Amino acid sequence: MILAMLRVMLLGLLRDRGALAMAFVLPPTIFVIFAAIFSGTSGDGLRLKLAYGITASSDNAARLETELRAEPSLRVTPGIATTEAEVRAAVADGSADVGLVVRGDLVGEADSSPILVLVDPGKLMAGPIVAGHVQRILATRLLDLGLARSAPQIEALVGAFTPEQAARLAAALDELAEAPPEPDGTGGLVSTETLGGGGEAGATVTYYAGAVAILFLLFSAMQGAATLIEERTSGIVDRLAVGPAGTDVVVAGKFLFLTLQGIVQVALIFLVAVVVYGVDLAGQLPAWTATTVLAAAAAAGLGLAIASACTSKQQAQTITTFVVLVSSAIGGSMVPRFLMPPWLQEIGWYTPNAWAIEAYHGVLWRGEGIEAIIGDLLPLGGLAIAGVVAALIVSRWRLKL
Repeated sequence: MILAMLRVMLLGLLRDRGALAMAFVLPPTIFVIFAAIFSGTSGDGLRLKLAYGITASSDNAARLETELRAEPSLRVTPGIATTEAEVRAAVADGSADVGLVVRGDLVGEADSSPILVLVDPGKLMAGPIVAGHVQRILATRLLDLGLARSAPQIEALVGAFTPEQAARLAAALDELAEAPPEPDGTGGLVSTETLGGGGEAGATVTYYAGAVAILFLLFSAMQGAATLIEERTSGIVDRLAVGPAGTDVVVAGKFLFLTLQGIVQVALIFLVAVVVYGVDLAGQLPAWTATTVLAAAAAAGLGLAIASACTSKQQAQTITTFVVLVSSAIGGSMVPRFLMPPWLQEIGWYTPNAWAIEAYHGVLWRGEGIEAIIGDLLPLGGLAIAGVVAALIVSRWRLKL
């Protein structure tokens, strides 16, 4: 009997493609995604987008730019900003993960930091990473700059250099510029500044409020849409189909309910964010409302499209679990997308998670209005419409079978 039960279970698994996918496709897929993310954070797979600016032009600043552009772990944006404000704006609007400004002579007095790294509070890890890359470049490939910067301080402590000492120092600097040895490091050249007034907690909370909101929007919409299959198998849809509107009323009614349910769900998440963490929602209510409505509609449309294509509730649960987990992992609900390799970031734009998170973060942290996030809202609206249309078409087609 034990072997017979084993055979029955095995045959059931082999006949259920959804169960096969959940058992043998989903686990390695999730592993590949997270391996790509976390292996990239410690190697060349992580390529931060860097906005570079020079406010104090010099040959040394040009040398640093050349080295930064050659660094495989960085993607320096095209062109060079000429003001610090340009770099700040690039980081603030999300077009760059982190900014770097050369604002002084790299071999000047040691009491100031000529290199400023500007960090988005929602991407705090990017600051130390870039600062570390800069320090490493200065300490390995541009060692003469660090030594030249230290020379005035040494001279102030021990007295002026004699002409012979000055000549020897100049010759040594020239040699280091041509063939730098292995060094210990440099100091005082790089400082880091975090943008925004909300601090670390504010940026992190606003990011994950949006990330969690779209994650649970997808889960609840998928589960709610699965009732379409139950009503189809129980004959309810067939009885409603004899009416003037056919099966369209079923799909439309479920879409409206799932959208409203999602809006309430997101409102509760952000209510906690406002009360407990002090997120400023009142000043951005119109843009937040537009984002929430379209995100809920997109999740509802996607859920109905999948449910209408499935033949059983078990199949729908399997497929929706697969879709939600993969979409959330790639789209940034589990791990911030800037930590992912560039190719995985590009794939993430094909998920509703990425667009919803970007819209929420833009509204609540950067203070953007509807006109500024319209590019994030359009894909959500398009997904909602496409999902509903697909559900209507498939439901009508099934009625004819």
